[in-house]
Amino acid sequence: MLPSLGHAQAVDLDWLVGCWESYENYSKEVWVKNPDRSLLGFSASVENSEIGFYELLYIREVGGTLTYTAHPSGQSSAVFVLSETGERRVVFENPSHDYPQRIAYERVEDSLTAVISLMNGEQQLSFVQENCDPGVAIEASSEP
Repeated sequence: MLPSLGHAQAVDLDWLVGCWESYENYSKEVWVKNPDRSLLGFSASVENSEIGFYELLYIREVGGTLTYTAHPSGQSSAVFVLSETGERRVVFENPSHDYPQRIAYERVEDSLTAVISLMNGEQQLSFVQENCDPGVAIEASSEP
């Protein structure tokens, strides 16, 4: 059983922790658990052998409310507030942000789907990623 919205903590989102990868418009998203029980994420996409987009992500409790902060490359940071939670599903919203206003994650087995949109669901983009093994990437990158 998940806690109510007012009592949700980043630790309730442990199912998000790990390495996630998409081969369609290649991207990788990695989430780790911090000692303070918050979650820190990093996402990057590669276009034409160059990093096309990257962002730092942070899920933590602020003033009793679970927040998702995005620090996208070349843009101002934005904070989104928890609006829905379920088993392996979470939604954060910020109606005053230009785009996206809504960020949702859902995990089904070894697949993680992130969906961004406006509050009314328009301009929806979905990113489906599969679980990857970060140990393989570390070993491969350490070779001369």
